[in-house]
Amino acid sequence: MISETHSGGHVHSSLGLTRNREQASTSAASMMYSETHEHSGGHVQFSPDGKLLATAAVYRLVIRDVDTLQIVQIFACMGRIDRIEWSCDSQYVMCGIYARGIAQVWSVEQPDWHCEIDEGPLGLAHVRWSPDGRHVLATSEFRLRITIWSLLDRSVSFLRFPKFDNAALSFSPDGEHMAVGHRRDGRDFVQILACEGWSIANRFDVASKDLADLHYAPRGETLCVMDGLLEPQVLLYTPAGQHLASYKMSYGPETSLGPRGISWSPAADLLAVRGFDDTVRVLHHGTWHCVAELRHESKLRASSASDPVAYVQLARSTAERLVTDASSAQESESEALDAPALPARGQELVFTAQKLPLTIPTVRPAPDKVNPHMGVGVAEWSADGRFFATRNDAMPRAVFIWEGTGLSLHSVMLQAHPARTVSWHPTRQLLAVCAGVSAVFLWSPQGCQTAPLPEDRALRVSAAAWNAAGDALVLLDKDRFCVCFIRLGPEPELLPPVGAAELTPEEETELQHILLAAEARGKAAVGTRRRDENADTQHEPRAAAARPDE
Repeated sequence: MISETHSGGHVHSSLGLTRNREQASTSAASMMYSETHEHSGGHVQFSPDGKLLATAAVYRLVIRDVDTLQIVQIFACMGRIDRIEWSCDSQYVMCGIYARGIAQVWSVEQPDWHCEIDEGPLGLAHVRWSPDGRHVLATSEFRLRITIWSLLDRSVSFLRFPKFDNAALSFSPDGEHMAVGHRRDGRDFVQILACEGWSIANRFDVASKDLADLHYAPRGETLCVMDGLLEPQVLLYTPAGQHLASYKMSYGPETSLGPRGISWSPAADLLAVRGFDDTVRVLHHGTWHCVAELRHESKLRASSASDPVAYVQLARSTAERLVTDASSAQESESEALDAPALPARGQELVFTAQKLPLTIPTVRPAPDKVNPHMGVGVAEWSADGRFFATRNDAMPRAVFIWEGTGLSLHSVMLQAHPARTVSWHPTRQLLAVCAGVSAVFLWSPQGCQTAPLPEDRALRVSAAAWNAAGDALVLLDKDRFCVCFIRLGPEPELLPPVGAAELTPEEETELQHILLAAEARGKAAVGTRRRDENADTQHEPRAAAARPDE
């Protein structure tokens, strides 16, 4: 059953200020909500083609049609499901059952076929698909090895001693290579494997103190290696192993922790580095110099360089501001996160647009927690790279929207409750924000909208995800979910991802020298590193451990 909510009565928007910026058509003609359904562990995932929805309900895998949410298939697994993942072609669904050390693969088109992968006494810590959707990578407990199971010919390959079970592993955008981080004899190194045959194509040392993660750039030309907590730096390499640059983050005297995370822009020309302070550093791919520092300040003032707008959430019933009282602009982390999850009866949360200045409430990290909330916890680029959304954990109620071209502040969403997650539309400049209340908040260059759920299916929405077409948004509560169907206006003209400003002639010359030197070093090093690079991989042409029952 699907309930329809028209924008005329239930979607509250704020378009109070006009802006001299290019705007996309994002007004919602109507929104429809499905009935709520059960899930466990937050395992709800759209298929890559956007037509099916897989959910885990304890030990059952339920496949639903996205348009109607009717059940297409139900599969019974051998234990509680800890992870689900679709294959790239939406034909198979993999379930990781870590407590029993097994993974099961189910076919949507052939319900009688399934595959069981058993890691035996080594146990199972993580499982994932390869880019071709026909190989399963299973990481054993204690990171002893990664086992690569083929669904095509039942062959098995091994990669020994990865550094992590769920990090420092990245596939190239074309799916032809895989980069894996290792550590041996107190030194970090990266192995590049060819996904065709799973043999080692290259191996090189990295200058990290304690490698924490690595990621391919969207174009596959660069690898970013992120150092650990004790060393505030990121390192850039080519897949051939040539060191392009190192960037050390400069902190204040209060902290010197390493990077918290990185985010590549869609065009791969900008790299955003998140830290444990209130700043995101943006590096340009030309010289890998920092071109902007995006600071999250609690007191925002108008600037001559930009004209940002603040969208402040109010309660319509009392017309009183909920979160901008400067006298209570600081509270504890527990107070912020334990705020009421649902508006009071009769209150409607709406946004009003105002110009700066603005004071944003801050929270103090809880000193008694093992992992206190510090630094920039969320940083996501829009699909076209024109906007960049961030959230500082010290100001959890504010979502900052930055322009991707000028790297200046565009607008701020100041909400009544902490923003849990943000999710960009796959093709448009539309951002969905979840704050643990019975509503989802939408931002676009035109303004903000509040989309409350119907009263008979109210959820405390803590996470959301779009399907590939962008016409369905799944909303997750702790143990229930529903799907919001959004009908947007005419499709705007799709533009290529926005790049950064053009390099100066001097920067172009410097970049050419760097690339030529790196290429020369790569040719000299390739011949000396091939002696026993395949010693860490083993290959068994036919193994019967993966059992497809046909």
